[in-house]
Amino acid sequence: MTTEMVYIAGGGHSGSTLLEMFVSGAERHHAMGEVFQLVDRRNPITDHLASHLCSCGNPVEDCVFWGETVNALQDIPREDENGRYLRIADRFDAFYGAGHVLIDSSKAPEGLDRAALSGRFDIKVLHLVRDVRPWLVSTGKSYRRNGVATLRENVERNGVIKGSAKYLMRNPYVDARKWLSLNAEVQRVITRHGLQALRVSYERLCFDTEAVKREIEAFIGVEIAGYGIEGTRQRNHSIFGNRMRFEPEKLARIRYDNSWFHDNCWLLPYVVSPRLRRMNRQLQQR
Repeated sequence: MTTEMVYIAGGGHSGSTLLEMFVSGAERHHAMGEVFQLVDRRNPITDHLASHLCSCGNPVEDCVFWGETVNALQDIPREDENGRYLRIADRFDAFYGAGHVLIDSSKAPEGLDRAALSGRFDIKVLHLVRDVRPWLVSTGKSYRRNGVATLRENVERNGVIKGSAKYLMRNPYVDARKWLSLNAEVQRVITRHGLQALRVSYERLCFDTEAVKREIEAFIGVEIAGYGIEGTRQRNHSIFGNRMRFEPEKLARIRYDNSWFHDNCWLLPYVVSPRLRRMNRQLQQR
């Protein structure tokens, strides 16, 4: 038995929650959030879910899907990533029934690789790409929002040596290299497993929504209800995604984040790296 999956791959701060909610407007497609967080052996998050909310509005422990699912994961060691993905697939099939599609917005190429290696999923990949310039600005905003943008903040959190090292790694030059390597790794995993894949541009999703909608519909074989139509996405149980999941005004219509127009932190990394500019152009091509 296989479970159908749409895996949204790419980098953080690329609009994955927006794309996940968009695709969940397709019949029998259900947004489940960043599933790999519950699978990743390095992440002990299943032990610390008391403060997390599901997009259904309930705490994870009270969610009709994730409450029982998280309990079912407790007897599977974190090292058994295959076993964890299989248990989640079993729970998904039992909860929704045959013919329903799990949307996993984990983004991480490691998660895609693990899902493919499990042998349980029939995977279609949406490789979400965002122009590196606004991506760098959004990443910097995340550092500031999370209180890790300055040397002092990092040292206070992690001590002098570790904090200084983390601070040095949180700059646009290092982030640009991460953007390059991450998108290249997504493409390698797709090729390695021979997966069906469609590249989706965040910019085109915002500015040419209907055309992107038709492309995704042709790829998944199901029509997608218009974004913002009330009631079309009520059966989602998305966890570990962007906070927009709980903001009705952001679920009512698609808006482009233009904050990078006022922040030039991207400029020097973009100018000095021909490889960065070349891949950015390639990934934005249709």
